[in-house]
Amino acid sequence: MTSKHKTSDVPVDEATIEEVPDSAWERDDRPDRFYDRISKDSKAAARFESVLAEIAEHQATLAQVRKAKSLTQTTIGQLLEMDQSEVSRLERRSDMLLSTLRSFIQAAGGDLQLVATFPDSEPVQLLVGEAESD
Repeated sequence: MTSKHKTSDVPVDEATIEEVPDSAWERDDRPDRFYDRISKDSKAAARFESVLAEIAEHQATLAQVRKAKSLTQTTIGQLLEMDQSEVSRLERRSDMLLSTLRSFIQAAGGDLQLVATFPDSEPVQLLVGEAESD
């Protein structure tokens, strides 16, 4: 091979900093600019609100799950063998063990499923803490 460039499966940009025009650095994708641009177009704003509403329909906090099932913190606490104040703290946590989350969801009558998504393949349901079935 006589070329000074090495072939690779990974694309490489070999431009030097001097070769990159100043305009290439002027990308303005800050969230505040994004929201400003949307708010100036009523059709875009309506679509954006519609998408946010759809996302909200598929998201819930632990407290919202509990309330949707008409359960009190005391009831969940009895099912999890903890007191109401512990359930309150649990509902406000941003980080917890999967086993704790699974127990809470089961106490509310549900089943916890974890799904991993990848840009280049279909979603994969994770079997965390379950026996391997090979």
